[in-house]
Amino acid sequence: MRVFRRTDVARAKVVLRQGRPAITFDIAHVDLFFFLDADIAVMAIELYADDLPLDVAQDAMFRFGRAYPAFWESGGLGGNCPVSVEWLDADGKVLAVSDFAARTKYLSFVARYRTPCIANHWEFLLQPLGLEYPGQTATLRYRQLEYYRMPFMVYLALDDPFELTRADFVRIGLVTRPGDPDTLPYSAATLASFERDFCEDRFWQRSGEHASWDTRFIVTGPIFAVVGRHEDEFFADGTRGLLGQFRHQYFLLFLIAHFHRAALLSMSDELAVAMNRLTVGDTESVKTFKRTIRQMMEIFLRFTHRYWFHEISNQAMARSVFQRLTKQLGNEDLYDEVRTEVSDMNNYLDSDSARRQANTVLRLTVVTIVGLIGTIV
Repeated sequence: MRVFRRTDVARAKVVLRQGRPAITFDIAHVDLFFFLDADIAVMAIELYADDLPLDVAQDAMFRFGRAYPAFWESGGLGGNCPVSVEWLDADGKVLAVSDFAARTKYLSFVARYRTPCIANHWEFLLQPLGLEYPGQTATLRYRQLEYYRMPFMVYLALDDPFELTRADFVRIGLVTRPGDPDTLPYSAATLASFERDFCEDRFWQRSGEHASWDTRFIVTGPIFAVVGRHEDEFFADGTRGLLGQFRHQYFLLFLIAHFHRAALLSMSDELAVAMNRLTVGDTESVKTFKRTIRQMMEIFLRFTHRYWFHEISNQAMARSVFQRLTKQLGNEDLYDEVRTEVSDMNNYLDSDSARRQANTVLRLTVVTIVGLIGTIV
């Protein structure tokens, strides 16, 4: 793994809704993680702000991490996106501005290249990498693998976390827009198993001396949230406490789980592309297909032995969080699916080789018989 860090971006100025004041987030770092041999790159950006109302924090979670608008509102603004995002340097100079309202740009790009483009401010952060599309000449090119809403981690230090209602926790975990704290965003039947499926509550609702310093972990796959009290010295300590663990240990758990998913999706996509390019009657196409599949088998084997593992820590909490991430992302099922695809294609190559050998033996047998007849005559 190689990590490259930008040092020019210091703050993000965000307008979440029309008519609302801008919020300025400080940026701790902007990193680009390259996983060698797997050809996967993950960008990680850490933002933080203090003294935000809960509904503003929920709205920022709901709107900020979107690569492009999925639709446009009647006024022309990008649907469910911030009104604007500006990257600022340490002196307050604007480095890049979002363009979510540029509807024509996004639609014309999709119509021409059959792939979505990303917003201007995200494109700026990924430079000098260039988005892959026909005619792109950048030396390093990338393409988006998953959903346009980015996975993220959120650390919420509150005055009193016990003031949060069940609906608040659901909105945090499932990243819905802010709303009435007494009204669930989805039906009660749908959310009946929310706590069992998504909440790690071994440090929540305790009794005795630790009751007032409880912490709740919410793991829904694309989202990993930690909620606690900011007056708790352990919770708020960035060096020895949970904040430090959140920014380092739990970040790595989150990164590895999403890297697993990205790598498996990439391999599955490469296999599908190889099948689409196969023309059974074309000898050169068959040879190219065989080389591609053998190469994919090597890549899958290296991924399995180098990157794929079921346990990542002997600490109970870290092990539980990683297991929940793996389960919610469906990595085990995806791994089995890719392994089956690779095995099926390998079986096809073996059967095709056996068929070709049988045909060759048949031809040799016929020639031998004819030769023996000629020899006897």
